Amino acid sequence: MDRKIAETLVDELGRHGSLVTLDSELFLNELVSADVPESSKFYEVLPGKRQLVEETGRNHYLSLRRVLRNRNARDYQLSQWKKAYETIASAFGVYSSDALSRNLRVDGNLVEIMSRSEQPFSLLGKFQSYDFDNPNDILFVITRPVLVIPGAKDMKPIHDWEEANTTYEKEVRFMGLFPTQKRIKPQEYFSH
Repeated sequence: MDRKIAETLVDELGRHGSLVTLDSELFLNELVSADVPESSKFYEVLPGKRQLVEETGRNHYLSLRRVLRNRNARDYQLSQWKKAYETIASAFGVYSSDALSRNLRVDGNLVEIMSRSEQPFSLLGKFQSYDFDNPNDILFVITRPVLVIPGAKDMKPIHDWEEANTTYEKEVRFMGLFPTQKRIKPQEYFSH
């Protein structure tokens, strides 16, 4: 990817808000080394290098998952098979960057914001927090997509979409021994 475009994307990621202090160099290098050829495809997969930020009682991971081609966001029809997959993945709380990429393409507001961007690309990332700061030593995992659309004037539709696609889980013990994640409602997390 062209360095100037990559710098613009990393700057926009840094201005996204509600994220940790960004390791700009890590993500700039990842984008500059990414192969993003001319294509009719909507996205290219990134290797997913992760930035770790440790706080007392919490660890956060930020990674970039997809480079999105803004001009290819329009005129998308979701097949019945993909609709079924999306429903199943959503019900089980599966985080899938592919499913999220399709999901945002059927959101007319986001597609419009992408089409108005003067930049050729947007980013889809993943922000995951492991929260173990509670008196019961329960591990909570919050997984949120991060959508960066350069030049977006109104961030509300972007943040609303991210929140609607955020998953909340807590660790439970299967048969008292084996840890597994159980999806919970956001209220259960915020009330702990």
